[in-house]
Amino acid sequence: MGSGDIYCYNKGCGQTFNPDENLDESCCYHSGGPIFHDAYKSWSCCEKRTTDFTEFLNIKGCVRGKHNGVKPPDPTRQKPAKVDKAELKPPERLQRPSEEIPMIPLPVKIAPSLQKLLENLTVSNNTSESNKGASICQRKGCGKAKTEDNESETCFYHSGSPIFHEGYKYWSCCQKKTTDFDVFLKQEGCTDGNHLWGDPSSKKEAKCRYDWHQTGDTVSFTVYVKNVKPDLSTVICNPVKLELEIRFGENEVFNFKGVLNGIIVPEKSHVGFFKTKVEVSMRKAEFFGWNKLTVD
Repeated sequence: MGSGDIYCYNKGCGQTFNPDENLDESCCYHSGGPIFHDAYKSWSCCEKRTTDFTEFLNIKGCVRGKHNGVKPPDPTRQKPAKVDKAELKPPERLQRPSEEIPMIPLPVKIAPSLQKLLENLTVSNNTSESNKGASICQRKGCGKAKTEDNESETCFYHSGSPIFHEGYKYWSCCQKKTTDFDVFLKQEGCTDGNHLWGDPSSKKEAKCRYDWHQTGDTVSFTVYVKNVKPDLSTVICNPVKLELEIRFGENEVFNFKGVLNGIIVPEKSHVGFFKTKVEVSMRKAEFFGWNKLTVD
């Protein structure tokens, strides 16, 4: 190397050159980058491939130009760019909706194991209820008193929940809207099945263990309960409130009402009924962590 020669940093060149003699076609180099795939070694700018590393290093360049004496920066020694703390602003939070927004029932998912259990219990429940004196059908929208004539007749009831919104009254299962409350009460059920006889005065308030957890986009509220009756239970919510009435066992009921600590999207939420629990899965409207379930 002469006293005035410098090293060329073009890929695939590796020669020294005199800056005074550096012409437009003095350097033969690779304009692309090295590729190592399936034991083959090649340059992205040309199609020559080899499995031998020494032969790869000796592949002649495919582009001509001037030699380059500027050493590229070492990526392992580059310091991360400094970020001005003043520029780190927390994301804006959504405006909290009103608690008075109408509550809507959540879509229901019943686990196959619970569905099978409910089918097996139907016959035994009907038999035990037939021995009671004054019984009322507990299904929503029915409410008939039990007599010898209607004991085995078909029951027409509402499988959904009542909704009152902007003066209208209707059931979530059939969407027949009316402004007259008496007409609403007389709407015939849209689902048929067997009557579920029982004494409404014997309903017993019960305490159940419950818990909650969260992921990045979901909050789950779980009530641990057995022998739950999905068709008699109600789970409703709006973006900031949640209410449950879980019917289970022998006329037992668990109630929960709470104002949520965050905001949810009811349309993307649902409730699941299982053999040993009821789980409400609520989609977060914001990807923020909740420090507790409710504000109470």
